[in-house]
Amino acid sequence: MAQWLSRKWLIAAGFLACNQALAAGNILIWPIDPYLDADAKAAELWIQNQSNTATTMQVRVVGWQQQQGHEKYQTQQDVVASPPIVRIEGGSKQLIRLIKQNVVPPGQEQAYRIVVDEIPQPADERKPQMGLKLQMRYSIPLFSYGAGMNIEKAAAHHANAEPAKLSWRINNENGQPMLQVTNRGNIHARLSNVTLRQGSQKRVLTDGLMGYVLPNSQREWPLPASFTRPDQLSATINARAEQWQSAPVN
Repeated sequence: MAQWLSRKWLIAAGFLACNQALAAGNILIWPIDPYLDADAKAAELWIQNQSNTATTMQVRVVGWQQQQGHEKYQTQQDVVASPPIVRIEGGSKQLIRLIKQNVVPPGQEQAYRIVVDEIPQPADERKPQMGLKLQMRYSIPLFSYGAGMNIEKAAAHHANAEPAKLSWRINNENGQPMLQVTNRGNIHARLSNVTLRQGSQKRVLTDGLMGYVLPNSQREWPLPASFTRPDQLSATINARAEQWQSAPVN
């Protein structure tokens, strides 16, 4: 008999991500890259319940920053989700509007995370409480833009980052090599298909999404202990066809 767990968080952002939807368990969410351009008052987010029973979801939008190489989140009211709590019947879907309540300054990008939590349903005391119960959490990036930003609505990813404003280096934190990527541009960099070369050796860090580096920010990822002095990094930036290749900076 498996142990019953009343609350267990499960981050679903990495379960299944394609260009159109995020799926884990019985929940399907799309789009996975919503954004608000300068003229938009709101963006759409759809949640579909693919099970046979109703589920209740809570949707929040939090501010997203990167400080000292790590992710930081904070409450905010610049963008809000409406409705914030929804009950979705089995086989049905629900539209969530992401409503912009501020004006982003020209030439700037502001970053948020949409946090979608599954609210546990009351237990049926007539049924035995056996097995593993998982409470799902989904985290989806959201970007809002000021006037004058280069947005490509028909592209695989809407933002057009400048690879020339990206750089990387290796830091050592208590014996752990860390890949540090710096973004000096005003558009986030979405890194995927990341490979490091060290002499004649190559190490694929990820075949899919590794993460984001926000504008004028740094982000760090741990590396294998043997990769302390890589001499080249290659990655796909914002789903563009051409690969970014770069040597490290000192």
